[in-house]
Amino acid sequence: MAELRDVACDGTPVLDGVRYLRLRVTGEGMEPIEHYAAVDGGITMLQPLSIPFGRGRMLEVRGYTDLPRSGGRVVSLGRSRPFDVPVQLGASSRIAVPFLRVGEYVRPGFSADSCVSLASPRAAHTATLLEDGRVLLAGGFQTGSGGANTTVASAEIFDPVTGTVEPLPSLETRRAFHTATRLPGGKVLLAGGEVASVEGSLPVRSAQVLDVAQATSTGVELKVARSQHAAAVDSSGRVLLVGGVGVGSAVVSEAEGFDSATGQVFSVSTPVSRVGMAAMPVQDGRRIAVVGGSDGTSLRPEVLFFAHEGGSFVPVGEGARLREPRRDGALVPFGGPEQLLYLGGHDSPRNVDEARFLASSELVSSGVPPQVSAGPQVFARSGLCAVALPDGRVMTLGGVRYSSGVLASDSHVELLVPGEEGAAPGLLGLMPLEQPRQQHTCTVLDNGAVLIAGGLNDTGSQRKTLGDLVLYTPVPLD
Repeated sequence: MAELRDVACDGTPVLDGVRYLRLRVTGEGMEPIEHYAAVDGGITMLQPLSIPFGRGRMLEVRGYTDLPRSGGRVVSLGRSRPFDVPVQLGASSRIAVPFLRVGEYVRPGFSADSCVSLASPRAAHTATLLEDGRVLLAGGFQTGSGGANTTVASAEIFDPVTGTVEPLPSLETRRAFHTATRLPGGKVLLAGGEVASVEGSLPVRSAQVLDVAQATSTGVELKVARSQHAAAVDSSGRVLLVGGVGVGSAVVSEAEGFDSATGQVFSVSTPVSRVGMAAMPVQDGRRIAVVGGSDGTSLRPEVLFFAHEGGSFVPVGEGARLREPRRDGALVPFGGPEQLLYLGGHDSPRNVDEARFLASSELVSSGVPPQVSAGPQVFARSGLCAVALPDGRVMTLGGVRYSSGVLASDSHVELLVPGEEGAAPGLLGLMPLEQPRQQHTCTVLDNGAVLIAGGLNDTGSQRKTLGDLVLYTPVPLD
């Protein structure tokens, strides 16, 4: 039995205008099966078709204004978490499906009196999708009434199925501008970052491996203190950490790795002296790409690829260069496992207040040889948040730009659609965020929604750390 859960406390009622629900089951080794059901009042329980045994089953429920063959459109959407069926799934089994309106920003919660927000307002934090579908939100900073930042050590879990937030024990070290990398087995490596002090921002040398499921934490000492760096994990659970800001605000050149199987940190002999770059696995995790950034003096156009060989990460596949060097852009998969999209950012090697914001993007291919080509135009801004949706589209949200001559948080949201059969990608502007924000997080959930958490709303004259949680479900392509 499918249990529809309306997890939004505001916005249009999830079944408003819905006449039919489509239930569709997909999974490994099975042909998709689907069934339409007429909506009867405030229905929340649905009898799905029998689901054959097997792995990776998923139940999707769509709310239509009419049958699709009669021109009905999708106005509500929900997906279950992937589940395994050891035997034929019977009517007594219950599958929870968080159900939301598409194309609307809503807050989680089950009524207008029970909207859910972060336990601690935070910006420059991390958000990590865990194996069980929940989201770990950790660290960050808060801006006080006097404008000074305070680094936080709090962490919390958002559960998209129940629409609730649960606080976790505090981190061992306060940190903001750190990285969070999900490891095989569901653990999370929180690495580096910085802490605000009377002496200014001090980089952090420690890391922490969190096992939320087992409620354990293990401390790790990095080789170098670093903040505002980049990290990515390969298919074997080895994490590459590169660049960032170190002691004395110097750009860190020493790279290092972390092996999740042994819990050990290891040296990487190839220096990567960059800040404002991004890193991401490609080729199903066999390689890690490092794109963009500045060495503090000049922008670096070289696209670097690393693979783990002989006990460390080594450079491979050299030769690709950005057509328009930049820093503080967003890097996301786009159009396949070998291609990334690097978009936005700015053209100053140092301060953003000296910069020209870029409205371009570049496609980075990790093939042999690696290549860089022009991507679609985007709205010019830096520090934007971008996520790759399961259907291949990319959603961009917020960032920083000039507004009335001053640097301010941005509210623009875009949807980029890969081109089919060699056609150019498309760009669709979406409804802007209700609150402009930068240094926020955006996370794609198992149910297809994007979770937008916290951030900084800086108008140029006032700065406010946000503590809200916002959900947005894009309209499906098909």
